Amino acid sequence: MHSIDEILASLSIEEKVAQLWCGGRCYELTELSGDEVDIDALLARFPHGVGQLGRPSTGRSLDAAKRLTSLLQAAFRKRTRAGIGILFNEEGIHGLMGGEATVFPAALGLGASWDPDLVEAVYTAVAAECRTRGSNYVYAPVLDLGRDPRWGRIEETFGEDPYLVATMGVAAVGGLQGRADRIAPDRVLACAKHFVGHGIPQAGSNAGPVALGERELRRDHLMPFEAVIREGNVGAIMVAYHELDGIPMHANSRWISAVLRDELGFAGMVSSDGFGVPQLATVHRVAGDAADAARQAFTAGIDCEVPEPLGSSSLAEEVRAGRLTIDVVDRACRNVLTAKHRLGLLGAEGPSEPESGVADVDRRANRALALRAAEQAVVLLTNNNSLLPLHAATTGTMLVCGPNAAQAHLGGYTDPEATGVSVLDGLRARFTTSTVSFREGTRITSEPATPATWWQDDVDLADPAADDTRIVAAVGAAAEADVAVAVIGGNEATHREGWWFDHLGDRSDLTMAGRQDELVERLAATGTPTVAVVISAGPVDLRRVVAAADAVLWSCYPGELGGEAIARILAGDTEPAGRLPVTFPRSTGQIPIYSGRQPSAGRGYLHGDASPLFPLGYGLSYTTFSLDSIRSTSSLVAADELTAGSTVGVGVEITNTGARPGSELVRVHVDDVVASVAQPQRLAGFSRVQLEPGCSTAIEFRLGAAAFALLDRYMQRRIEPGDFVITVHAGDQVESCTIHVGDEADTLPDPPRRA
Repeated sequence: MHSIDEILASLSIEEKVAQLWCGGRCYELTELSGDEVDIDALLARFPHGVGQLGRPSTGRSLDAAKRLTSLLQAAFRKRTRAGIGILFNEEGIHGLMGGEATVFPAALGLGASWDPDLVEAVYTAVAAECRTRGSNYVYAPVLDLGRDPRWGRIEETFGEDPYLVATMGVAAVGGLQGRADRIAPDRVLACAKHFVGHGIPQAGSNAGPVALGERELRRDHLMPFEAVIREGNVGAIMVAYHELDGIPMHANSRWISAVLRDELGFAGMVSSDGFGVPQLATVHRVAGDAADAARQAFTAGIDCEVPEPLGSSSLAEEVRAGRLTIDVVDRACRNVLTAKHRLGLLGAEGPSEPESGVADVDRRANRALALRAAEQAVVLLTNNNSLLPLHAATTGTMLVCGPNAAQAHLGGYTDPEATGVSVLDGLRARFTTSTVSFREGTRITSEPATPATWWQDDVDLADPAADDTRIVAAVGAAAEADVAVAVIGGNEATHREGWWFDHLGDRSDLTMAGRQDELVERLAATGTPTVAVVISAGPVDLRRVVAAADAVLWSCYPGELGGEAIARILAGDTEPAGRLPVTFPRSTGQIPIYSGRQPSAGRGYLHGDASPLFPLGYGLSYTTFSLDSIRSTSSLVAADELTAGSTVGVGVEITNTGARPGSELVRVHVDDVVASVAQPQRLAGFSRVQLEPGCSTAIEFRLGAAAFALLDRYMQRRIEPGDFVITVHAGDQVESCTIHVGDEADTLPDPPRRA
């Protein structure tokens, strides 16, 4: 095979530029509409080849997608001069967004599992389902820190904490790409997004300006990207829409070239976000037109424009006119070719007949994985008087109500034809000896015959006055039932990605829409034990629900088998294993509130509680655990030993003191007692533990330099001598010890004072 440099040298400027764009989304290209594929017309549109084509699986069956990608790959590899294959990009943040694909819990639900092995398994399945259809490039994982629950895209994140998101991100990239540089036939190129700081936009408004100091941006928001580059060899990174200090990320050479490339050593492909290049002109107003926008974006370090060549199609003319150097085009093209080389898409690489994908995946196995993931995504928030689990044999009558009960909630970036199991269907299938009745109770948006979707532009809230008769009917049925289950929260239309001005999705208030709080209060007032199952894109205001209901569970959109998973948890077939990946505020006015805030944050309110309603890592079990015997391998360690690679071991013992098997999340946090710059307490490790009743196990965390380092006043990363409090959490159990980090001359028990 020819080297990438040799291939690059052989290409004309038109062929180079053609590699720098996505030709469009397959379901929108007229040449590919329906079952008719006009290859000749598509080749005429792209005579010099094409870098990418988008979403061949959306709205298509598995077989149809496979046929399409096979035809297109063969045509472009055999009938264009350069013979370079195509990147087929797909959405896959919690399952391939394609016909007949498995829908796993939303990423925030996967984050609630705190289980990187599960996350890697999920994304391994996503990769296989993509390659079965001939697709080879996936926009995932999302590495944004979800620190503003008003933001509709919080469901796409793994949570709010940088260590949690970094750990899950590395697992996801490992599942998508595998561990080798060359990507296997059942894996895909991963595109991590959105670089960087996208998860805390101004006022929670998607793509709004981000107001972060450089230290917080580097310390927290950069961490997951650094991890997937250095530990996961991620193939592509997508730039975010927002601006930092007035400079849009799509034209920000400092962050793309100086930081991402030079500091972090990223050698892969940098992608625009959808229409992010022309938005330099239309939204940010830092460019005069699309050509100017493309010139700025590619000069800053962008390598490819998606989903259409609105600006990049002018790059050859920009070079000829002397407004852009050929070096910029060559750099971008080389990075695209490097990505394609990893997939075997260059010249004579790969089989003579382009692959239509790997053998079909085991759909049954993937559904079983989706069920397991959904079970681990559910968080038990309250369980007064141990109401749960319910006993199917003694539950004679059950009322199920609420606006989220009768519809499966699959989350955003799901194929529009996808289906799943609702909570109502799950309960009826599990509680077969009970009489399970349904009353709607309240509505959030539209009529049941036309359920609200992530795709629709206009979203009209239901008329609260119309709920009068529905609430009365639900309360009357609850009074006659042994237990009432209210399935409430939000839906895919009311809290979602607001991708344009005519498709909004962020919220100004976390209060649940309509009369859902009132419904739960009136059900509980009947005296019938009441369970609230909250399904939402992220945190909602649960103060009234928690005060009224006997038990409360929360799940982000739980995927196609979410209803079955929730029914199994309510029946006690499995444990509620989820723990919160984000903080639940008491009210919207507390935002921003998240784990890892600066020590000066949260002083208090005059007439309100400043603590969160539920903190990061919170979640109950059907059993109990005790935590004790914290120990450390050393109470004194030298800073230079840590930077040289040594670690400090911190161990604890945890025991299941209850009568049921169960799992617990054990977390370790590090708190720098005195530092030259204000430092928050930081999550430095976690472990899931499964124990039988009466059993114990010892857990050890190895803490290296990263757990103790900071960015000092000169933005240099170093470890300052001093005391560090190590705190281990398991549920409401806490154990702590102190580690002293000294410099070479520091042998005293007390650390020196710092400037």
